[in-house]
This record gives sequence, C-alpha cells and structure tokens, in this order.
Amino acid sequence: MDSDSTSVALLAIKPRFADAIIAGEKKVEFRKTRFSQPPRYIVLYASTPVQQIVAFFEVAYIKERTPIGLWREFRNVGAIEYSEFSKYYGTRSTGYAIVVGAVWKLRKPAALRNILPKNSVPQSFCYLRFDTIVRLLKTHSGRR
Repeated sequence: MDSDSTSVALLAIKPRFADAIIAGEKKVEFRKTRFSQPPRYIVLYASTPVQQIVAFFEVAYIKERTPIGLWREFRNVGAIEYSEFSKYYGTRSTGYAIVVGAVWKLRKPAALRNILPKNSVPQSFCYLRFDTIVRLLKTHSGRR
C-alpha cells in the first residue's frame, strides 16, 4: 500500500450492507454525495445496533450516473431491492456507485473513538488520514 496521494474515507452504512460487502455479495456501495477527492480506501462503520468499524476496502473505481443508470448497471451486485434503492435516491438526478475492490475484515471491530477523536458519526462520509489504514491493518484478518 502506497501512502502517496492516497485518501481514505469513513462511511457509515447499515450492518446488513457491511456484512454483504464483507461476504462478497455486495460489490458496490451507492451514495448520493460526490467525493471532492475520490478515496482509495473506504473504512466501513456499521451503524446501529453494531456501532463499530468492521472492515475496510479498496476502491476499484467510482461511477457517476443517473440513479436509473446506476440501477441498470449495478442492480445485480448492489444487494438492495429496487424499492429501497429508489426511495434512497428520491428525486435526485445524480448518484454514485463506489465499486468494491479488495476487502479486509477486522478480526476485532474497532470503536469509532479509536479513529475519530470526537467520536461522531459522519452524516455522509468524512476523510481520514492514511495512517488510519495502517493502524487498522494491524488488526485485520486478511483479504476476502
């Protein structure tokens, strides 16, 4: 892993989606918000009731499309039903698909306070320092 010009983002996602990413069933994470600096790695914070950092993954690439364009391209690997997908995007005209690369599941989930001093879950995402990944690698159990 090269730390030069590498960015890391923390995403809060529902535990079932985090589990599906770890299991290799969900190969894309849908988002409404564009990254100003596309991250190379995504740290997954499983929201309530888990409330822990459970894994991280390498970003293969990010696609920007209309929601219907995203659905047509990624519906078979998104681990989400159309009704929930449609409700998520609502009337938005643009959406983003973060395509999942290599995944590292943490052997022991990490508390958010270990990563963010303020211990506050980001609304959409927040950027982290690259050394966050280095610290998480010390507890990872290998690639999926």
